[in-house]
Amino acid sequence: MTFLLLLTACGGGGDGENPLQDDEECIRDNPLQDCEDPDASGGGTTASGVPEELSGSLARFSFASDMRSVTVTINGLDSGSADAVYARNDALTAALGLDEYIAYSLQEDPLDRFFMALGATSSDGSVAAAAVGSGGQFGAQYQGGTYARDGGYDPPGVGEDQLVTYVGDYAAITNLSTRDGTELKDPGTLPPGYDELDLPGQPAMIRGAIFLNVSFVDNEVNGQIFNRDVIDPRNTSTTQRVNDVMLQLAQIDSGGEFLGSAVNASGDSPSISGSYGGIFGGSDAAYVAGLTNLEWDATGVLGASGGTAEEVGMFVLTQCGKPGAVAALCP
Repeated sequence: MTFLLLLTACGGGGDGENPLQDDEECIRDNPLQDCEDPDASGGGTTASGVPEELSGSLARFSFASDMRSVTVTINGLDSGSADAVYARNDALTAALGLDEYIAYSLQEDPLDRFFMALGATSSDGSVAAAAVGSGGQFGAQYQGGTYARDGGYDPPGVGEDQLVTYVGDYAAITNLSTRDGTELKDPGTLPPGYDELDLPGQPAMIRGAIFLNVSFVDNEVNGQIFNRDVIDPRNTSTTQRVNDVMLQLAQIDSGGEFLGSAVNASGDSPSISGSYGGIFGGSDAAYVAGLTNLEWDATGVLGASGGTAEEVGMFVLTQCGKPGAVAALCP
């Protein structure tokens, strides 16, 4: 398997028409926003301003009401925006193996770029997050993420428990890409003279667990991502464990959003650098949704000979002690 490790995630921007334009009538900045009247005022739906450090190439994202598909807008693809519907991919969802986290994909024909999205919403529908990435092709790949909240910020008040924990699943898409992915359409036998055509790749996913400690007294959050397993796109039953990510102390703003730095544990290798952030939602901030954007040395991971891994991750967590919390992991 050949991994394309040196491809750099493309940033936002660009305009013009794109052949992947889907002509969807409802493409929302906020995946929790209702389609019926997108210009109406009121209603309490807040489209969060996802920081550029986390949003990457992703411009807009929206879930279908039955969660069977998502509509995605990626900036910068061929100097335009790709607005397209990704269908739920049951095989990738099963390979990810995380309750309530769903994988989606799109590849219009065997020679077209392969796109993937990972997404989830909280059980009450108050927050959602998604990570999106493409496989490598033509010397580039695209990554980004989004999170959103429906309703206002309602942190625990005085007299309530204001020192709380959130714990649950973490999922990510990387730029580790292979032409031998299980979900790629078969290009068949190419005609003479096409041997050097750069065929599309399928990106590797990561699954893990994430733990956040939060003080609503000091308005601070920190935590850790652990049990990070890279899933081999050639054979999704094969995984490789990579090191933990430390989520350094970050401030929670008046709107219930936060942005902080992510690093490897002291003395651990390989080194990790990047950002994490998110938004609290629900009654008493019962839920949090967020993203990561990480870089680390991929040497030796699934046979990679070198290069920098770029990882865009997402999480939707329930506060310990609230209905739906992962009791086995809560302190």
